[in-house]
Amino acid sequence: MRQAVKLGALSIFIMTKFIRLSALLLAATSTLLTTNAVQALQAVRASAAISIDGKLDDADWQRAPLADRWTENMPNEKAPARFKTEVRFLYDQNALYVGMKAFDPDVSKIDAPFVRRDKVFGTQDNFVVWIDPTGARKFAQFFRVNARGFVADGSWNEDTSSEDFSPDYDFEAATHIDRDFWSAEMRIPWTSLRVPQPLPEKLTFIVFRNMPRETRIRSSTAVLGREPTCFLCVADELTGISGIPKTSGVTVTPFASGTFTQEKVNGKTTSESKFNAGADVKWRPTSQWVIDGTFRPDFSQLELDQPQLKSNTRFAIYQQEKRPFFLEGSDLLSLVGDSIYTRSITDPLWGARATYRSESADATVITVADRGGGVVVLPNTYFSDFRNQGRSQSTIARVRIPLGGGSGTGSVGALLSDRTYEDDSSNRVVAVDANFKPNDSTRLRAQLAGSQTRDGTRRGGHNFFTDALYDDGTDHLYANYSEFSPNYRFDNALISQNGFRSTSAELWRCFKPKDQFLNNICPSINARETRSWQNVALQRYVTPGLFANGLRNSEWNLQPRFVNYRRVQEGGRWHHTPAVFFHGEGSPGGTLRSVWTDIEVGRSIDVATDSLAKLSSIAFGGTLRPFERIEIEPYVNDFRLFNINGGQWRLIERTSQLTGVAYLTARDSLRLIAQYTLSKRNPVAYSFPVTERAQTDALSLVYSHKRGLGREFDVGITRSNERAALQSTRSTTEIFAKLSWAMSL
Repeated sequence: MRQAVKLGALSIFIMTKFIRLSALLLAATSTLLTTNAVQALQAVRASAAISIDGKLDDADWQRAPLADRWTENMPNEKAPARFKTEVRFLYDQNALYVGMKAFDPDVSKIDAPFVRRDKVFGTQDNFVVWIDPTGARKFAQFFRVNARGFVADGSWNEDTSSEDFSPDYDFEAATHIDRDFWSAEMRIPWTSLRVPQPLPEKLTFIVFRNMPRETRIRSSTAVLGREPTCFLCVADELTGISGIPKTSGVTVTPFASGTFTQEKVNGKTTSESKFNAGADVKWRPTSQWVIDGTFRPDFSQLELDQPQLKSNTRFAIYQQEKRPFFLEGSDLLSLVGDSIYTRSITDPLWGARATYRSESADATVITVADRGGGVVVLPNTYFSDFRNQGRSQSTIARVRIPLGGGSGTGSVGALLSDRTYEDDSSNRVVAVDANFKPNDSTRLRAQLAGSQTRDGTRRGGHNFFTDALYDDGTDHLYANYSEFSPNYRFDNALISQNGFRSTSAELWRCFKPKDQFLNNICPSINARETRSWQNVALQRYVTPGLFANGLRNSEWNLQPRFVNYRRVQEGGRWHHTPAVFFHGEGSPGGTLRSVWTDIEVGRSIDVATDSLAKLSSIAFGGTLRPFERIEIEPYVNDFRLFNINGGQWRLIERTSQLTGVAYLTARDSLRLIAQYTLSKRNPVAYSFPVTERAQTDALSLVYSHKRGLGREFDVGITRSNERAALQSTRSTTEIFAKLSWAMSL
C-alpha cells in the first residue's frame, strides 16, 4: 500500500508538472507564434530513365525548375551567396533525383579526397541534401556527397539540434568536375525515404554547399545564420510530387561470422572457435511503418572504440553506438534531457522494432532480449557504482507529436522504458517532454521523467530538465535548470549521477569582421552552480571566454577558469581548482588535412585521495594524407597530476590511437588501428596500495569488400595485451571473418 501511494504521488507530481508546462507552451504559442517565410521548388516527373553519372546531361534536367538564389551562412551570415550554385529535383515511381551544380572560378582548388562512408565533412567540397519526408519539420534524413563521389548519410533531430551519422540509407551518388564547375547527381529510392501515404502536399528540404578555401564558405537554399536555433523551421518546400505508389517491401540480410580466439594468461594458453549465423529483416508494410527484426545478431564491432581517460573520474563513460539494428529511428531515442543509451544492451539474442512516421506523429517501439554479460550503472551523487548484468528484456516506446500544423514551431512527446532482469528486479521510466520554437532565434525545451526501481526494495525518483536559448547570430543567451532526485535511475540510458540540482547560464556576443584572419569573434561568460539534494555545493564556476572562427576552417577557444570550485566526496573538501583551457583546430591543407589540440593547465583534484594537485593535460589529433589513397588519423591524450608542493608526480595517464586506411579500389579498403593506454600512480604519493603501472595495447588489421548497403565481406586480425604490475598479464589474438548479404524480396 505504501509503495502504491508513493507511485501515485509520483504520477500526480509528473502530471502536475506536465499540465503546467503545457499551459505555458499554449500561452507562449498564442502570443509568440510567427509564420516563417519559405520558398517552394517544384519537382518534375522524369520522362525517361535518369543516368546517375554526375553530368546532368539527361534532357529531363533541363525541364526541371532550378533554385539558384542561395544564401551564404558561413562566414557571412544571411548574405547573398558569392558563388553561383543550382539545384533541381526530378522523380519517378521508384526514386527522388537531386541534381546540383557548383560553379567555381578555379576548379584546381576543389578539395575532393578519398574518404570512408560518413566521413564527408565541411573541410571538403561537398553537397548536403536534407529531406524532411513528412513535412512536419521535426526530422530530416541527410545525404552528402563530396566532389569525388564519396558519400555520408544520417538523420537530423530538430528538437535536440543534433545530427546522427549512424543510420545508413540506400542511395546512389555520382559527381563530375568540368572546366568551371562541378556537379553531382543523387538517386534516393522512395523505399529509403520515410515518406508516408498519402503523400504530404509538400516535403521540406534544404541543400547546403561547402566550399573550403582560405576560409570555409557554406551556403544553402534556405536563409540561415551560422548556428541557428532551428533549421527545418525555415526549410523550403518541395512540391509537384504525385502518383507515388505505396512504398513497401521486405529486405532480408543473412550474415555469418567466425572467430578463432587464443588467450594467454600468466603463461597458460586457451583457444576457442566460434561460429555465428543469423539474419536481419526489414519489412515496410506501409509507407508509414518500418518493422525491423533480428535473430542471433552479430553485433561484433569491426572498429575498436577510441580509448578514453578513466583513472581520475568516478562516473561511467559514454561510448558511441555503432550497431545497425539500433539505428532505425535513432533520432526518436534522443530526448531533450536524457537519451536512450543502447550500448547498455550488451549481447542480444533477438530484437524487434516498429517505427512509425507521418505528418501528425512519429513513434517507435523496440524490445530486445539481452543475454547480459556487461554491467548495470548505479548512479550516486559522488560516484557511479556497478553490478554485474544478468539476462534481461529491454523495452522502449516513444512518441513525438509536432505542434503548429507542420510549421516546425514545436513538439510534445512521451516515453516508456522497461528493463526486467532474470532475478525479477526491474527499472521502469515514464517521461514527457516538450519543445517550442516561436521563431528561428528562440527555443524553449523541457522534460520530466519518473522512475521506479525494484531491486530488493522499491524506490522511486524523478528528473526534471528545462532550458531556454536565444541566438540571433550576434547575441547568444542560454539558461538551463536540471534536477535528478537521489533514487532516479534509468537503466536503458546512461545516467551516471543523481541526487543533485544544477543551474547554468551562458552569454555570448559575436563580432564579424570581414576580410580578416578571424571572421567570427565571440567573447562570452559561462556560469554553473550544482548542489546535492541536501543543498551541499558540488560545483561552482564563472568562466569568461573568447571563441573565434577564422581562415582555414580554424576554430579557437580560450577559457581562463579561475573561479572554479568542486567537491568530489561526501563530506569532502570544497576545492578551488583554477585552470586555463585552450582549444584550437584548423585545416592547413596539403598533406595535413586537419589538426586539433586541447590544452589545460592549472589545478585539479586527485579523486582517489580528495586532494588538490597540479594539472597538465594535452590532447591532439588530426588527419594526414601522405598519398591520395592513404589516410592517417593520429590521436593522443596525456593527463598528469603532480603534488602541489614539490611537484612530484602522482598520476600519469595516456591514451593514443593511430588509424590508417588504404583505399585500394572503390569497393576495397584496408584499415589498421593501433591503440595504447597507460596508467601509472606513484606509490609514494598515496597512503594505501595502488596499481603502480597498468597498460594495454591493441593492433587491428581489417580488409573490407563492400558491394553496397548491407552487402560486404570483412576479414581481420586483432591482437591485444594487458599488463599490470604484480598482477596478471593477458594476451589475446582473434582472427575473424564476417559476411552479410542484403536481399530485397
